[in-house]
Amino acid sequence: MFRLTRKKGPVEGPFYKQRGWLNSAAFLGFLAVMSLVAFVNDDGTGSGGGGNADTAAAAGSRDLLSGLSGPLSPGDPLEVRGGPGGRPANCRTDDKDTAAPTTTPADMRWRDLVSVRVPTSASAGPLHTDGSVWWCFAHTPTGAVLAAHVIPIQLSGTAWRAAAEQQLVPGEPRDRFLAAKAEEAGEAGETPSPKGDIGRFAGFSLTSYTPESATVRLLVTHPAGGFVSISVSVRWRDGDWKVTPLDDGSLYSSARQARPDGFSAWGE
Repeated sequence: MFRLTRKKGPVEGPFYKQRGWLNSAAFLGFLAVMSLVAFVNDDGTGSGGGGNADTAAAAGSRDLLSGLSGPLSPGDPLEVRGGPGGRPANCRTDDKDTAAPTTTPADMRWRDLVSVRVPTSASAGPLHTDGSVWWCFAHTPTGAVLAAHVIPIQLSGTAWRAAAEQQLVPGEPRDRFLAAKAEEAGEAGETPSPKGDIGRFAGFSLTSYTPESATVRLLVTHPAGGFVSISVSVRWRDGDWKVTPLDDGSLYSSARQARPDGFSAWGE
């Protein structure tokens, strides 16, 4: 039932039309289309489109993000980042627990976000969920784990532009993500919500952690049975965790068949 496709050679054309990028980016629709992306090609195509494509993507990013601002926006346009450590004044978390999490947080609660159930914590975040963007994660390993689950899911919802502006690390990879996302959204400016059978987050593993960055592996159930794993990288920036896209603009690593061994299981 499970198989991995063979590697293929480089693909010509703009990066956002290459199959390897699209398959990884398909996780923005996320668990609803898991069966389409569970065994994506690791074709190593990179950005492929060259300098002209990168220039166009950067220009498009400026247009897409024009006029947006929030508490995590670069440069603090709202002048709210006056708390300790450069955090927004209304974002306070207990950052004393620096141990890598191996169990579900005691105050963990499942919440629905863009038709997907995501883990949240009253202590580790996201503390602010009353606006278009869920934010304010603890500056701890547990906060990084929760951010890796929540932020990419937000980027499949109607507020994806605001989430991208505030919760993706700026740079060429973000520009590439936005270029493909805008093409997917089309004139309506929105991407379809997940429908049909969906998987769920089943576990996590903290691959690496420093106070500045972390990489988290996510264990996800496949609707047809079994599990797949994907990785998300986050960076501490502007007073909160933000997702660092891969070089090709995708938010997740290619999915791999996985076993629960080696993952900490999420509670129900």
